[in-house]
Amino acid sequence: MSIWANVAAGPALPTDTVDAVVVGGGPAGWTAAIYLARACADTVVLAGTAPGGQLMDTGIVENFPGFPKGIEGPELMARMREQAERAGARVLALAADKIRYATGGPPSAATPGRAYAETPGISPGTSPGRAVHEVVTTEGTVRTRAIVLATGSAPRRLGLPGETRPGGETRPGGEAATNDGAGGSGGDRTDGAAGPAGGLGVAYCAVCEAPLFKGRDVAVVGGGDSAMEEVLALSRHARRVHLLHRGDTFRATPLLLGRVRALPHVEIGTGRVVRALRRDTDGRLVGLRVEHTATGTAEILAVQGLFVAIGHEPRTRLADGFVTLTATGHLHSTAPGGATELPGVFVAGDVADDRFRQAVTAAGAGCAAALEITRYLEDAHA
Repeated sequence: MSIWANVAAGPALPTDTVDAVVVGGGPAGWTAAIYLARACADTVVLAGTAPGGQLMDTGIVENFPGFPKGIEGPELMARMREQAERAGARVLALAADKIRYATGGPPSAATPGRAYAETPGISPGTSPGRAVHEVVTTEGTVRTRAIVLATGSAPRRLGLPGETRPGGETRPGGEAATNDGAGGSGGDRTDGAAGPAGGLGVAYCAVCEAPLFKGRDVAVVGGGDSAMEEVLALSRHARRVHLLHRGDTFRATPLLLGRVRALPHVEIGTGRVVRALRRDTDGRLVGLRVEHTATGTAEILAVQGLFVAIGHEPRTRLADGFVTLTATGHLHSTAPGGATELPGVFVAGDVADDRFRQAVTAAGAGCAAALEITRYLEDAHA
């Protein structure tokens, strides 16, 4: 399900300076847009071409208040988007390529191809409340007094040879692998045309790809709630699901872990680490070389699909070098409400949250950022 389905073409890129630009189309971004628009702020949402964040890869969301029977993740995102538009936000299916930040001081050195600091419309010593930032898209540039960075996070990769391009061990054979690393920008649900018919067979979203593995043997790597949700989604399609976790105990909530343990065709292996992918001569995934951490011995596990659920990495590219990062690589806020060291730039959601990472906390962070921006804009106009 796409939250753009059955929606007419969006509004044109604004030519005048707007009050706020929300970058991101997940629960933090939509909530910020709702609150900003209801406060009569001229608000633009750059939701990207595939908005919705991680909830687009989620089946039933059972812990979002107000839905006692649960709600599908994509449906929840579609409702939030509709509510933001009804409040008056202009939603664009465009991504932010880079941002020229108004710092209130002299421009910083630019890094080619990345976000760079600039002072469009202001000079050193100008009141921060009158700073104007420029958000660059493929269709043009939006000038704005405030920004909410709600860019979310991307699936973390295993970093195995052949994970993102053909490679890895071949069958039969040894270690003739080309080390392609764990490249890519993140956010992929599947690398290549994954599935039993062809492609790489490595995926990051069981809700999206599980039907492609009907009747096949698959493996899930991870030990948290995301891994349990992957197993539950795959269990409705795959012949057998192997859950592999490097630790001895799981981090998942007891409820989800209990559901997984109750499935008869799920095999759970703790103290297991995937060391290599095995492919046939056509490049199809046919197995994994799995190491037992306690003994150092290895086994070959025959599977046709691998689903990786080992966490996410915050998407901080647009703020690299301009917003301080935490020890975990998330964007750092200098005050409650997501304020940063840049005037009018606020952060919300998973890009700044290294602890909770829930849809409801992301929505709350979006609300807080919007309320702070409202005060910021009022001070600027005073």
